[in-house]
Amino acid sequence: MSEKKNAQVYDPWEEMRQVTLPRHSKNEQNFQWVSVNDRHFQIPRDGQSHDVPLPIYEVIMHSRAMADFAADRSEAMMAELKRSAKESEQEV
Repeated sequence: MSEKKNAQVYDPWEEMRQVTLPRHSKNEQNFQWVSVNDRHFQIPRDGQSHDVPLPIYEVIMHSRAMADFAADRSEAMMAELKRSAKESEQEV
């Protein structure tokens, strides 16, 4: 029973990862706000690496992945629209 009391519990909030956010442009906020389970973090958008807890890192990585997916999907849709427009011009 004493072994269970002495066993350490893994806390993902203690594990730190480095994240680099691109510099903000003139009309953007100079910080990125990230919230997970009522824990709020303000990460500078200055192009430098910053240590953040693992849950915050995961949210940022998922956000980047979804932004990349949306950009790829948007480009694919635009290419399809352009191709369709060219085909319809050739038919006329």
